[in-house]
Amino acid sequence: DNKDTELIFIEEPKKSDLQEIELIFTCLPPLKSMEFLNKVSGDYEFKVIDLGSDFRLKDPDEFMYWYESRHIMKEKLSDFVYGLPEINKEKIKKAKYIANPGCYPTSILLGLAPVLKSKLKIMYINIDSKSGVSGAGRKLKDEYLFTSLDNNFYAYSATGHRHTGEIEQEIENIGGKKIKVSFTPHLMAVNRGIFTSIYCGLKEEIKEDKIFGLFENFYKNSPFVMFKGTNIPQLKDVVGTNMCLLGFGLDKRTGTLKIFSVIDNLLKGAAGQAVQNMNIMMDFDEKEGLEFNGIFS
Repeated sequence: DNKDTELIFIEEPKKSDLQEIELIFTCLPPLKSMEFLNKVSGDYEFKVIDLGSDFRLKDPDEFMYWYESRHIMKEKLSDFVYGLPEINKEKIKKAKYIANPGCYPTSILLGLAPVLKSKLKIMYINIDSKSGVSGAGRKLKDEYLFTSLDNNFYAYSATGHRHTGEIEQEIENIGGKKIKVSFTPHLMAVNRGIFTSIYCGLKEEIKEDKIFGLFENFYKNSPFVMFKGTNIPQLKDVVGTNMCLLGFGLDKRTGTLKIFSVIDNLLKGAAGQAVQNMNIMMDFDEKEGLEFNGIFS
């Protein structure tokens, strides 16, 4: 009975529809968001949160390299704020356009940010991420069928996954230094969730209590990030939530800081983070609508 929450589905928005809309979520395959926004661009006041990948990379040449296509709205790339609230909250508050981060980059950047912001000297970063099959979308491919994926596990796009450019761009934005990463994604036989392991080679010795301090201080005001110290998080801890759980292990023998990050790829890695960005943009409570489990039977 509440007309304010009535959902209306239309295939193609009319000009009159666009004039009344305050905010649009675009959730389209690569190259399709820019086609849609280019088509409807005009003197409209609505805000945009794009869950696709078209506006995450700010350099048109980088976009061409990773997506093998020319960007048709390259003059707009700088207008889109990278929508990782735990890093860019103040920019998101003032933004009209948001590029919602990818699922893999979200899990990786939240794990790395406290280290990148610190004075720790890092020699290399190797990243190993495992995703549930929903991360591949709904396209029909043999390798995504139950008979192919059941009791199976494998790596894919091992040299050149498109998210690598996004990850490296934001590592530089956070830490102020260019670092090329080795990123290998894997597909596992679960519906949803991402488990990321990050291996940072350290140039100097560090004590565990300093790692604790870095993460606890960095995320003390972040309602959707929980640091579990040396307790390694699990997928079941986050599925159906907008949470990111982080843990670490310090391998003193090899001088390696191992960071573990888990998220629900459909929520903190996509729709949940988009709602979190909307809440910040519209000056709502950041947690509005995001504190209940997002799975219904």
